[in-house]
Amino acid sequence: MKSKLKFAYILFRNVLITFLLLEIGLGIFYSYHDESGIDGNTEYIIASGLYDDSDLDDEAIKEIYRELRQQDMQWEPYLHYRFKPMKGKHNTIYENGLRKTANPSLKDSATALKIFCFGGSTMYSSGARDEHTIPSELSRLIHEYFPEQNVEVTNFGCHGYTRATENIQLQRELVKKNIPDIVIFYDGVNEVISGHQNNEAGSPTNAYNRKKEFKIAHSYKKRIALMVYSSNLYRFITTMQRKLFTNSAYIQLESRSDALAIDIADNYIGLVKLSKSLENEYGFKVYNFMQPNIYSKKFLTEAEKRYYDSQQYYENLYRLSYDMVRKDSLMINDPTFLDISNAFDNTEKTIYFDFCHTGELGNELIATKILANIQWHFAPKTQDPVTNPETEQLTEVNK
Repeated sequence: MKSKLKFAYILFRNVLITFLLLEIGLGIFYSYHDESGIDGNTEYIIASGLYDDSDLDDEAIKEIYRELRQQDMQWEPYLHYRFKPMKGKHNTIYENGLRKTANPSLKDSATALKIFCFGGSTMYSSGARDEHTIPSELSRLIHEYFPEQNVEVTNFGCHGYTRATENIQLQRELVKKNIPDIVIFYDGVNEVISGHQNNEAGSPTNAYNRKKEFKIAHSYKKRIALMVYSSNLYRFITTMQRKLFTNSAYIQLESRSDALAIDIADNYIGLVKLSKSLENEYGFKVYNFMQPNIYSKKFLTEAEKRYYDSQQYYENLYRLSYDMVRKDSLMINDPTFLDISNAFDNTEKTIYFDFCHTGELGNELIATKILANIQWHFAPKTQDPVTNPETEQLTEVNK
């Protein structure tokens, strides 16, 4: 009996040591792999021509993506999370969790015409400098065409946020009596992604992770499960599964039902109604822009074809969901619902660096589309643009 117990003990000890060594070894490998992968992927992005029209050199472009990798989140009630403050060379996050927006027309924040821009990482403008995000480009264009205006544009975009989260963001600002004049929602991508991930409409992106973490402090089973799911060994096994079985997990996702697309569209339309119901009460104007993605771009460059091919499994759900929204009678008759998914139809340049995120040229084109639909809010241009010293948003930055 003692010999059996000793054997079991030695076996358990050796297995445990083996797992620990594997975990440590894989941790070192993935740390190097992930860090080197950033620059490797960025080199491909540079070669794609995404930044050909900018004044950025290769090292500066790499810095942008390294900073994206370094970004972190903190808990935020009702929103699940928001950005931690960050003082980067190209990505600046204020103490309030919002990204810096360049506002050349801002003269006095207290009396400014306020424009709130809501969206996910595409509104945040991943891959762009602070001065070339969609909100910054919009602010620059307003200053160019309406230089006499006192305008403050605020970027509420955050990675993974859906329209439901954005509605909550808006409501929290209203409760604080921070009332905008114009509200811009730029959505479509994350609504489909969250439906795709969770196989149900309306859940936040990565909601399955929050389910795993729920009440974890009260359950040993959940703590052990989370430790397993977050281990390097689990990552290695699931990666090998996908490679060995030809991305079978993703192939299954292609077969998401048409009913899911209907639910995604209905959920989005319902959230549009909710935000519009606040217009009369608070006196602002809401605009709902349905954003483009790589599946809606008419002319794909070689680099974009690669992105398209690698994530083609999303395409059917995107097309169905977008079509359902377009065909809804409310959306058809609502002049503030603006489908700009064709925004890049007239360019053959590289716009995307994955299936949905655009470079600085794409941000400028989107900002131009937005301004074309909201310009009646501003006085007509009466003189040539005047360049004033740029006034940054009056928000403290974490030093």
